[in-house]
Amino acid sequence: MRDFEGKTGVITGAAGGMGAAAVRLLASRGARVVALDRRLEDLETLAAQWRGEGLAVEVAGYDQGDEASIAAAFEQADGFTGGALDFCFANAGYGRYRPALEIEPREWRRHTAINLDGTFLVVQAAARRMIAGGRGGAVVINASSGAVFPTDLLSAYCASKAGLVMLAKILASELGAHGIRVNAVLPGVIETPMTESLLAEPGVPETLAKATPLGRAGRPEEVAQAAAFLCSEASAYVTGTSLLVDGGQTLHGFPRWFSTDHRDPAAPWTAHVDV
Repeated sequence: MRDFEGKTGVITGAAGGMGAAAVRLLASRGARVVALDRRLEDLETLAAQWRGEGLAVEVAGYDQGDEASIAAAFEQADGFTGGALDFCFANAGYGRYRPALEIEPREWRRHTAINLDGTFLVVQAAARRMIAGGRGGAVVINASSGAVFPTDLLSAYCASKAGLVMLAKILASELGAHGIRVNAVLPGVIETPMTESLLAEPGVPETLAKATPLGRAGRPEEVAQAAAFLCSEASAYVTGTSLLVDGGQTLHGFPRWFSTDHRDPAAPWTAHVDV
């Protein structure tokens, strides 16, 4: 399938699981992709593999928590795309497990700076280029199922991701006149570096599988497929929506990641395991 032939796009968080999967998928379908990540060395290693497969990929390092760095990355991307974009997968994010009362202001601000502020600036920069190109485009924001379902120990992450769901709706409304569609994907528990330590806890994978109608955690490639659909002409009449990619995990309430005795404020939090 070469349905992205002649199209250019930007994918952020491209050195991570979901971002890297999206770069490979969209480039293999004919797109010229600019891959952005703060881990430039890791990104260069991946880029060598992608180019070895004949894929048209350029890379740039940037810090999504820094406005000037985002602007510089897009200026660098312009040299590869000619200044026009057809799609943007705003995938980069940040999350750390911590009880809400133990979060330092600096850590809270890091979540909002990367997940909410940084994503907005990435999407804004991409949309401006889509408008200048005059042929519309598609923006996909990687939020999280945690954006709409509460998850203990992830208050900063969930709150900042929840803002992205509303951002997608408002941008879909404002940018539709320019032929730009804006949607969000809401991954559930996906096998990524963020969930690696949790899924390594004894009993957790089995507990998660039992709570998931499709019986397992998700794979990065499955989120990439959802993002590709929302970037493609196959979803030409889809905008302002949020697509759950969670194997049905949220059908009967969000599966618990952590457990505690809620009667005791001093009780420890542990990885949730059905017993």
